[in-house]
Amino acid sequence: MNDLIRWLDSQHIDYRVVDGEVVDIPEFGRLFRADLSGVKSIFRQRGDEQVFNLMEDPQTLIDEGIFHVAFPFGDNWYYYDLREEFSMNILKHIGRPKPDGCDIPFVNLGVHTPYELLNGSGDIASWVAKAKWLGQTALGLCDRNTMAGTLAFQKECARAGLKHVFGYSLTLDHEEGEVPLKVYCQTQRGLQSLLRIQKAVMVDREDGRIDIEALAACGRGNVLVLGTLAASWMTENRPVIVRLHEAFETVYYQIDPTEFKADRIDVQRLESMRRYFRTFCRGGAFEVEPVLISDSYYIDRDDARSKVVLNKIATGAAHEQSDEQYLRSAGELLDKLRPLFDPAHWDADELFRRMCRNAVRIAEGAEARFETGRMYMPRYDMTPDEKLRYGDRRRMFLALLDEGLERKIPQEDHARYRERLRDEVYIIESTNNVDYFLIQWDIMQEAHRRGIVTGIGRGSAGGSLVSYLLEIISIDPLEYDLLFSRFLVPERCGLYWQEEVTKFCGRIDLPPGSKYVELRLDGHTLLFERDARLRILRGAEELTVYADELRCDDELILDNKDLLWNMDEHR
Repeated sequence: MNDLIRWLDSQHIDYRVVDGEVVDIPEFGRLFRADLSGVKSIFRQRGDEQVFNLMEDPQTLIDEGIFHVAFPFGDNWYYYDLREEFSMNILKHIGRPKPDGCDIPFVNLGVHTPYELLNGSGDIASWVAKAKWLGQTALGLCDRNTMAGTLAFQKECARAGLKHVFGYSLTLDHEEGEVPLKVYCQTQRGLQSLLRIQKAVMVDREDGRIDIEALAACGRGNVLVLGTLAASWMTENRPVIVRLHEAFETVYYQIDPTEFKADRIDVQRLESMRRYFRTFCRGGAFEVEPVLISDSYYIDRDDARSKVVLNKIATGAAHEQSDEQYLRSAGELLDKLRPLFDPAHWDADELFRRMCRNAVRIAEGAEARFETGRMYMPRYDMTPDEKLRYGDRRRMFLALLDEGLERKIPQEDHARYRERLRDEVYIIESTNNVDYFLIQWDIMQEAHRRGIVTGIGRGSAGGSLVSYLLEIISIDPLEYDLLFSRFLVPERCGLYWQEEVTKFCGRIDLPPGSKYVELRLDGHTLLFERDARLRILRGAEELTVYADELRCDDELILDNKDLLWNMDEHR
């Protein structure tokens, strides 16, 4: 039993010992410690299935209200639920944590996930689960030089009922040296700016850094946090600090009390914090407010070896690593911070409260999110010559197909190919994929112009006549009886084959001198060229009329393609 108790203590799980085999874990239930003495394997074969070797009939425990059985495996402890099919669950983040004597609201903003390749670790769901277990209401991501994990992070936080905070760790390249930074989104505009920062760091430069001009241009809607090692630079560049205050919503200085075992770095970090407090704090007022952000690269202390392995892969050297860079409670961080401040000159508890309050303020202001309820397709940007030649993207798409048909298909086969082309074009337009095909066409045209070798095509795209006529692929699908439905079908987007609907015209406007007829429909303004031919119901009669012949009592006969394209083009 003592080994289980030691494990529960190491994981800070609150519990009460019931007897020599059972512990009671508040908000989880009773846990039975399985006896592995004399057992060679925790699994055995029963017929064709593999079963747990320690429990033939669990009903005795169930009758006593004990539903969970714990057992050691490798370096960890696991448990399984007697009421369910056997599965191993690691004995962590269950019940509630032991009270740490700290009731100060706090939000961890320093999470580094596996998306920060060969440095961060732990799956996002586990990060979120621990933050939830600690009783926190939000969690902040701050991977270095990548935003790859943001969408998955948002989704996992939403599932757990936590608020997400998008952050980004990077390095400022300034004439006075390199400055570690973090940027946290507050608004949708801030998220767009953060995406521009990502581009500036990873596309516009090869060294993974950003200059002051690019950084300042992306400040609106974002919060800037100057890294712990930035104090010397801050002291020598006060005018730059003023400029950053003007560019960003707020500027903070990061306090991270986490202990490192690399002595040289430790000394530099502590000296930098001392310099910050000497220089930027006067009479309890801070020129740059401190914020508590503890960079966490693994979820729990016993996961520290994962970072050692990752860094070994990345650098080939096994540098001495800390086992302190895990996701902590506010109480644990307070215990780390108190020894850093002389009680004769500082009220460490009040300072800690202030820094936690600033972290919570960042989280409370974070409203940026990705919209996940709809599909966003890229838009093809026409060149001036293309606009002059074709007018709009839809006409360009259809014209390119006509040109491809004339160039690649013998005249005697045109009728057969046009029948297939008509069906494909309907689906492509109905699913809002015209821009996608134009972009692919543009890429292939540029590759051919540069003499870059391209393939014949791959996968189900080989069934697309549109792709063949646009020279995206080099396979004629009709020659090999290939199906377009393997590639794209309207049902994938909730559409039905050429489903028609009727819409009452409502208000119709024909502004003087305008080439468009304006039609108010379902909260949208649809624009039709004057000579656009439209099918309508006028009374009981179906007619085909020009747009400028519409009457307010007409009903338009439209399909999904018509509605989708027009609203997209002119909204």
